[in-house]
Amino acid sequence: MSIEKLEYFYMIARYNSISKASTELYISISSLSSALKSLENELGYALFIRNGKKLVLSEDGERILPCVKRIIEEANKINIPLYQKIAQPSIKVGVSDSALIFEADRHHCLDETFNLQFINAAPLELLTQLKEKQIDLVITNCLVEDPALERSSLIQLTPLVAMHSSFLHHGKEISPVSLEKLPFIVLTDHIGHHILTKRVVEYLDIKPDYLFCHDSLGINKWLNEKKGVFIIRSIEKDLFLNKEIKFISLSKALGIDYYLYKNKSNSQMLKIDESERYLKNLFTKKGNK
Repeated sequence: MSIEKLEYFYMIARYNSISKASTELYISISSLSSALKSLENELGYALFIRNGKKLVLSEDGERILPCVKRIIEEANKINIPLYQKIAQPSIKVGVSDSALIFEADRHHCLDETFNLQFINAAPLELLTQLKEKQIDLVITNCLVEDPALERSSLIQLTPLVAMHSSFLHHGKEISPVSLEKLPFIVLTDHIGHHILTKRVVEYLDIKPDYLFCHDSLGINKWLNEKKGVFIIRSIEKDLFLNKEIKFISLSKALGIDYYLYKNKSNSQMLKIDESERYLKNLFTKKGNK
């Protein structure tokens, strides 16, 4: 029995698919199938059962997967050559909010034993991909109860009002009445920003005028020109470098909770737990600022 065959088994188990594993390992499907059959013959039992078009770990396959994971980890420690996709896996993280991707990309991950690859898409699409093992983790504010998924809290983002300092009373505060007199700048093609602005306006019970900006790069310019105010999430504060732009905190009742989801059957996959800890540490620090 070779370490190579165990690597093949591990990658098939990761994706529940010989086809996907062959793509990741750059090995033909026929070669991978033959290697899996050879390993099963050596062990004396089947490692997978077919469920429609998918492969699912058999009871014996589930039993030995943690052992295979440990063998691969130990092999890596003593520099036994492994496939790159196993020795330094790319962990695919689906994120429904592009602002969180931007924030994560600003911080270089010091752990060189894995890479994080961020994918932006709609929440339900990402969660479906997570269940099908097409991606490894999902960050979203969508609250879903699914027995196949494990959910944990990641960060709460509180909305802020960004505005020119000249709008503030004594440079510190502004009342809802005064805020209503100022135009609210809204990103034209950003549905998420429309929803966020609407939530704030309804909470404050005001009816302001709106200015629609077609380019996110123009927001700084409009704020500096005192054209109106702009609702942001707390994580986006660092994008506004002009010292004349000030930020007014809003009620925590308007906070948006984001969650980290993982597929429960992926608990034995290499570097999933390490990636989860890294992301939680990163966004916990950001949320505490």
